[in-house]
Amino acid sequence: MNLESKSTFKVKVEYVKYEWLKSLALKNLGIKNINHLRDRFEGQVYFNNFLVRSYGEIALERFLGTPHIDAGRKEADRNYTPAFNLNSQKIIVVAFGFGETPKIPKREFDIAVFILVNLENRTCDILGFMNRQKLIQFIDSKLLSPLDEKSHLGVFKTFHELLPINELSLY
Repeated sequence: MNLESKSTFKVKVEYVKYEWLKSLALKNLGIKNINHLRDRFEGQVYFNNFLVRSYGEIALERFLGTPHIDAGRKEADRNYTPAFNLNSQKIIVVAFGFGETPKIPKREFDIAVFILVNLENRTCDILGFMNRQKLIQFIDSKLLSPLDEKSHLGVFKTFHELLPINELSLY
């Protein structure tokens, strides 16, 4: 993925936010201590996926400059997803880690914003965005596992087609 020609928006997630998200994930898993997570493979997968998704949401919220994440709802509902809207268009966050191929969820949206997350450094790079109609042309459903086919449209690999994130407000 060549990002040198595109401008990205970088976000560093504070340690205090990490600790809050960690406590939510552990609560959702019914675990009191992160050391118990090592005993459960599915727990570690959930924890990492939860952090990637949450960091992406924090990054987009910071980029937009307005609050969208309801902390109370995030604490109460393990499946809570904040609603991001701009110019009457529904935005979804497609957050993924290094070495992963982003999966596009089967949800209603007008615009997808792609965010690369580095869990180790607690950093995010908002790579760009694409509208749904164009995105559908660039996803590949053959790369999905049978389990993922139920909840995802396909995977996305055509990063050079993304529009720069700084043009989102113009869209």
